[in-house]
This record gives sequence, structure tokens and C-alpha cells, in this order.
Amino acid sequence: MKTYLKTTYREIIEILDVSDKITTYLKLNKLPHYTTIQKFFIRMSDTKLKDLNNLILFMHPIDCELAAMDGTGHTSDYADKYYAKIRGKSRKSYIKNHISIDIGTRLILHYAATKGPKYDTEFAIPAIRQIKKYKPHYVLADKAYDSEPIRKCINEEAKAFDQIPLKKHAKKGHYRLNSISIFRNKVYSRRMNVESVIFVIKRRFNGINYSRNTTLQNKETKLKDVLYNIYRTIQLFN
Repeated sequence: MKTYLKTTYREIIEILDVSDKITTYLKLNKLPHYTTIQKFFIRMSDTKLKDLNNLILFMHPIDCELAAMDGTGHTSDYADKYYAKIRGKSRKSYIKNHISIDIGTRLILHYAATKGPKYDTEFAIPAIRQIKKYKPHYVLADKAYDSEPIRKCINEEAKAFDQIPLKKHAKKGHYRLNSISIFRNKVYSRRMNVESVIFVIKRRFNGINYSRNTTLQNKETKLKDVLYNIYRTIQLFN
């Protein structure tokens, strides 16, 4: 609720304090102090988030004909903008959020977050190895992912066909040069679904992280990916 409503820890407790229906549903006889929720988030492990996401995916039979990958940045901005301006400070670092989705359900199959700037290609091969269990027929990505190791991983490890536009002046690489013959514009056009998922994450759960250190900012980003899957699950069930 806090992330969905884009509130602070203190504000979400104030909302619950006047929401009898929500507190009854959550079986809360007594509201916790806002610092209790804050400390819980600090202690919550990434493994618990991953387990929750796996449970969500387990609830849906995924026939992953098409998978798509892309990345985006979540800015870190917890300090007052006026203070940053007068001190001449500008935040250039951000959290890089990389997701792989099943285009059929638009559920996130795999996510990774780390302090940026990072190239999307650094996430690609680990992501392919994680989603290969869903047996995608095609893996879609934009031109930034055009490299021989990424294409080789898709074809040899995931046993899928890569649908990645070839960069200009590509002169070597077996899978890169072979991609011209297997590229299908109609299939590749479905890649826009991963951009739509990124848009929804930022619109519904905010593209700004307010945590104060990198570890918590990474966790906050991952939490938004899992919350998106919960949000998407509700749409699928309805």
C-alpha cells in the first residue's frame, strides 16, 4: 500500500488509522508504529522477495512463446531538491532495473537491480539462463543487446531464436550474421510489451527510490518488480 500510494512510512500509518475496512481485512487490532514497518523492510531479505515472485509465477501456467528483455533506471532522490541545488550537487547515480518478461501474460519472469550506470548487456546472459526453464521460442531485445555472446546464449543454452536487430557494420559472428535470415519484424514488434511493463512500474509504483543507501535502493527496486507482478496477477484473474 505504501509503495502503491507513494506515501511515506508515517503517512501510510495515518491512512490506516482512519481506514477501519483495511485494518479489519488485515486483522490489525493495533496499528504498528511507522518505524516498525521501516525496520521490517530493512530486515526483509531479497530471498523472501524472490520466493514471493516465484509463488506468483507458480500460480500461472506460463506458455512462454515470446520472452523480452529490457532495462531502465530508477533515480535515487531522498534529499530536498532546493538543498541539492544550492550545494551544487547533482545525483548522477541511479539503480539499474533489468527485467525479463513473458509477453503472453506480461509477468516478470526475472529481475535484477544494481547501482548504475550499467550496460543492459551485463544483465542479459544471467537473465537468459534464468528464463530458459520457461522454454521460450523467441527472445526479443533491442539493438543494444546485439552481441555474439548474447545471441549464442539464446540459441545454444535457451534453445530459442534471437530476435535482436543487427547493428550496422556487423562483419563477424556466426549467430550475428545468421540473424538476418531468422529476423521477423512481426515478432520483434511485440517487444514493445516490455517497455509497457516498465512504464506501468514507474507510473504505479514510482520511478524514484527514497531509500538512503544502495542496498535498500536495490531492494526497493526489486520490491516494485514483485508488486507489479501482484498488480498484474489481479488483472489476469479479473
